[in-house]
Amino acid sequence: MEGIQIGGAKGHIEEVVQDPIFITIYSSFRWKMIPNCTGRYTCRDHNAVSHLTPKKMLEAAGLDSFTVDKLRQYHIAFDAVRKDPIYVNPFNEGELEGLITYVKYHDDGDGTSYVHTLNSGSGFQRKLEAINVTLFDRYLFSG
Repeated sequence: MEGIQIGGAKGHIEEVVQDPIFITIYSSFRWKMIPNCTGRYTCRDHNAVSHLTPKKMLEAAGLDSFTVDKLRQYHIAFDAVRKDPIYVNPFNEGELEGLITYVKYHDDGDGTSYVHTLNSGSGFQRKLEAINVTLFDRYLFSG
C-alpha cells in the first residue's frame, strides 16, 4: 500500500500515512499543520467546508456514499465549561487516523459551522486523550 509523507515542520514529526481515507481527504483540500500538535491539521479551505457536516465533508472530498455510511461517527457533547460538541469519525477499526470536527453554534442567528481537523496516527488518539474522550458505543450517531 502506498502512503504519503506528512509533517516534518512546525513541531511536527515526519510520518508516512497509508490510510486511503486519510490520503483522499488530505489530497482533496488544503490543510494547515496545527503548530506543536504533531499529526493534527485544520482545513485551510474553511469557506468551502465550514457549512458541511462531517459526512458531507467526506463526500465532498470524493469518498463514495457507501464508504462514508460505513464509517462510525460519534457525537460527544461536553459539560457547560466546554460548549462546543464534537463529531469523531475514525477511518478504520484500529482508530489510528480520523476526523475530529468541532461544532460551532452561532449566537448571532447565523446557524452552525464546523471546524474539521484531520488527524494522523500520531495525533488522533493523543487529542482524544487530551480532551478526555473515549469512543463508547453510546456516542454512536447515525446522522
